[in-house]
Amino acid sequence: MHTTESATSSFHTNKPDPDDTRKTEHIALICPFSSGPGRGNITTVRRIASNLPTAGCRITRVNLDEVSEESCCAALDTDHPDLLHAFHAYHAGPAACRLSRHFSIPYLITITGSDLFDPSLCSAPETRLAIADAAALTCFDPQVAQRLSEEFPQTTDRISVIPQGVALLPQEKSYPRSKDDFLILLPAALRPVKGVIEAIAALTPLAKEFPTLRLLVAGGALDPNYADDVSTIAASLPWVQLLGDVPHQQMGTLYTAADLVLNSSLFEGGMANTLLEAMIMGKPVLARDILGNRSLIRHGETGWLFNNDDELRQLLRLLLKRKHSADIGMAGHDFVQKNCSPLTEANRYAALYRQILG
Repeated sequence: MHTTESATSSFHTNKPDPDDTRKTEHIALICPFSSGPGRGNITTVRRIASNLPTAGCRITRVNLDEVSEESCCAALDTDHPDLLHAFHAYHAGPAACRLSRHFSIPYLITITGSDLFDPSLCSAPETRLAIADAAALTCFDPQVAQRLSEEFPQTTDRISVIPQGVALLPQEKSYPRSKDDFLILLPAALRPVKGVIEAIAALTPLAKEFPTLRLLVAGGALDPNYADDVSTIAASLPWVQLLGDVPHQQMGTLYTAADLVLNSSLFEGGMANTLLEAMIMGKPVLARDILGNRSLIRHGETGWLFNNDDELRQLLRLLLKRKHSADIGMAGHDFVQKNCSPLTEANRYAALYRQILG
């Protein structure tokens, strides 16, 4: 285990600098999702794709939700990549595996969460085949890499840990809020794994105890039935506001307005983009104590972790009294600024590509 985008096309390629005489590896990023409600995978791929050219790579993005595999083959036939990089072992790994055989080139897979922690996806035959044939696998943090190694022992010597990067988000405008309110932001697409219903249930007693508490849920409906359930619950709770799917470029405004950013996910594939973004913005974070979140949060130092509803409420009572949150927010900012550079992330991927290609 080792430690330019176009909205009109399903294939996005950055061209090399004609004056650059270095070897430029051509990497095809195999992306399961490119549009619809915001997902961590979309944020991750866009960030990596935008920074890899700085690391000396030429990038073509292949969006599987917009184009068939046959079209992928036809498009890539005109400009063969050197290597394929799939994001998600279940949603993108099988396509990368088949394209790899077609072009006789290697591929690697980045494990992003549900491909390892959702039993139905992790145990799927196509997931296991894609992982078995991959030249390398990457995870966002060592604990998730250990879990991958335990689940797939034959992969141990092919696993690399490459932490996610993050950059400051723009603040387009001020979010309207009362200065007396305590604003909790829960950035999460509406699907069961994000634990939104559980979070609302845990916060309800506190909302009665602290009338200034407000919860903003920012995320689109990835699971329509679950989203309907969340909407039904929120309709009777005036302190809960569902913002729907918020464009990524507008999230900086919400982070800036928030007093606290909450993560209630039942599992994460590593460093959650929403926590990274909150921390780089200097916001205190409170997150469920799960593998992925432990990679970012040192309890009581760079944020807080909770195991159950009682712990969540106990910690929030302190925060609602405005204790310690500013210092923790700054410590979180310093941690991710030091350890989560997007340029370092891109250089590590580029180094791994070159290692695979020899």
